[in-house]
Amino acid sequence: MVLDYDFVIKFKNELMNKQSVYLHFHDGCGGQYFTLEKSNDEIRKCINDFLAGYNLKASFADDGLQFTV
Repeated sequence: MVLDYDFVIKFKNELMNKQSVYLHFHDGCGGQYFTLEKSNDEIRKCINDFLAGYNLKASFADDGLQFTV
């Protein structure tokens, strides 16, 4: 699935407003992914709660700082 920029802006705003965390969006030939400067259970829950509203789910790297949708 390719995420459009309107969705990404909503996603970034949601995370900033609820967790005061900046969400980095990477969109290149290798695909789309997100990175965080910090991560914890509450931040990951906020991400998954937002995505669940769109029937999507995050798949986090082991460090919890990078994920794909």
